[in-house]
Amino acid sequence: MRLTILLLFISTILISQGPVDGYMKNNRDFSVGLSYSRETAKKLYAGTNPINAGRTTQALSLFGIYGISDRINVQANIPYISLGKGSTNDFQDFSLYFKFLILKKNNSKGNLNIMAATGLAQPLGEYVTFGGSAIGQMAITGDGRLIAQQNFKNNFFASIQAGYFIKTDPTPNAVSSSLKIGYAGKFYADVWYEFLHAFGGTDYRGINELAPTSASGGFRGLGFSFNKIGGTIYYPVSKHFGVFSGLNYVLSGRNAFKNTGFNLGIVFQ
Repeated sequence: MRLTILLLFISTILISQGPVDGYMKNNRDFSVGLSYSRETAKKLYAGTNPINAGRTTQALSLFGIYGISDRINVQANIPYISLGKGSTNDFQDFSLYFKFLILKKNNSKGNLNIMAATGLAQPLGEYVTFGGSAIGQMAITGDGRLIAQQNFKNNFFASIQAGYFIKTDPTPNAVSSSLKIGYAGKFYADVWYEFLHAFGGTDYRGINELAPTSASGGFRGLGFSFNKIGGTIYYPVSKHFGVFSGLNYVLSGRNAFKNTGFNLGIVFQ
């Protein structure tokens, strides 16, 4: 049985695997789901220098994807972030993506899919953007990316994607890429690596031109980057219902918490 796969993305801060995946919904097919994630850190990268700074972040995310046609899909995500009692508890950035199938070509190994995606993220409220209670940078973000996925005849697959984030001032623009290898047969499992790099920006505890002063936009002007690895398992309980779980770990970063996290959730389709 071939699974219908839906990318489980959380938020700008908790993002993993890239914001879209390498599968397409057929015309009028849909999936909706709810995910819970928890990430814990004992270190924060002040610039690229790790310092002692602990934080636990929890998120609930409502997401969905719909096949406008076999070649055009639309997906949306609404995340709610919680840093605990007495700290920030608020909606973060709503995101909306359109994904287009450019090419689907059979080959000796299986088939190759080439896709393009474009998206927009918009803050849902005036959430905290500074200090240990920050949950985002209050930036409107545009994203354009390409995705290539090779599906093999034995139900294994490999995909790669790369994109460019254009963000409103003072948040610096960024580039991202990810690699994913997995299996999509009677169940679904993958392992992945993601890279996010901000161009310029300031640093937490930065000095001189790297200081996050009001003139440079404060914490909204920080350059946020990371290298992250993880994995996901999805199991279809029935034809229209499934459950998933995943793990992720930040290897290194810039102005990012060195998180270890997990997520779990349910999907209806």
